[in-house]
Amino acid sequence: MQAASMRGHVRDRLFEVTPSEFEVLCKMVLVRHLDAESLRVTAFQQDDGIDVEGVIDEGIIRARLGVQVKRYAEGNTVGNRHVQRFSGALRQGDHQIGTYVTSSSFTGPARDAAADLQICLVDGADLASLMVSNEIGVGETTRGYEVDAEFWQAFDRPEREDVVPSTEVPLANSFETLRAVLQGIDATDGSKTAVAAWVREHTDGSFDDRHADLYGIAGWLLGFVHKDTPKTVNGREVRRWGLTRDGVAYLERIEAGKRDDARERLVAAIRDVEIVQRVYAALTEDERLHYDDVKTVLTRETDLSKSSVRRRASTVGTWLATLPEVTERSDGRSKEFVVQ
Repeated sequence: MQAASMRGHVRDRLFEVTPSEFEVLCKMVLVRHLDAESLRVTAFQQDDGIDVEGVIDEGIIRARLGVQVKRYAEGNTVGNRHVQRFSGALRQGDHQIGTYVTSSSFTGPARDAAADLQICLVDGADLASLMVSNEIGVGETTRGYEVDAEFWQAFDRPEREDVVPSTEVPLANSFETLRAVLQGIDATDGSKTAVAAWVREHTDGSFDDRHADLYGIAGWLLGFVHKDTPKTVNGREVRRWGLTRDGVAYLERIEAGKRDDARERLVAAIRDVEIVQRVYAALTEDERLHYDDVKTVLTRETDLSKSSVRRRASTVGTWLATLPEVTERSDGRSKEFVVQ
């Protein structure tokens, strides 16, 4: 594919992602394009706040960057009012540099206001051109440009199929550990080695690289984590994790002491996990479900091996019992789940 065609293809992809995914995409582009530290998707929910923030450090120059991101449909333009509000958010947050990114375009008055306020505007055509020229999300070959599938995997969502893939059945049964992993992702570059090291340093338990990926996948199933741009280590690309807006919001509720609010978010996220939905459907049909019944559902509804079913049934049971209407109780040497 030639450069012009690829720019059009990338532009189309920008309209396909959700608004939250567009924020993540812009963060990933900034990380690849700039030498910026601490870039993260913030949890501000109000319009015209700061969606992505970070620090640009060029040695003798250090400045705080604030970015507003709007994923609009084509033809739905960003006007002067949005730029003015963004300028106020920059001042309030003490950001020295501001960039406004949209998948669509800006009105003439918006461009005039941005020029007066020294705010950089990046429309959908600019963003697509930037990504192609810097080979972000695409790669140049001798035959032209090709899509970088690994980059776009960051926006993969759990698939709804007749058979639930093994990757979509959680194997992370401690929400306290999950919280620590989310904090580790937020505090590091998101690679499993860095996250595992952070968790070991800040908790009492043992935690290895494999656990970091298991809990990363759990966070992805809950919508708290996305697959970030890989990093190269010793010549090979290593998967990284990044927090979504929902993941950041969940952590901020916990850190602010709003644990009831955080738990409500966690419960809502668990309800949206497909394998939990299927086990819950079996539970509501019979009003009670023995542990062996959970294993039966996993055997029927997933492509897990028998040994994996035994291991993951315990985790799925833990997630199921987190729902407020579900009670877990002892049933002799086993346990059962009852819906109220």
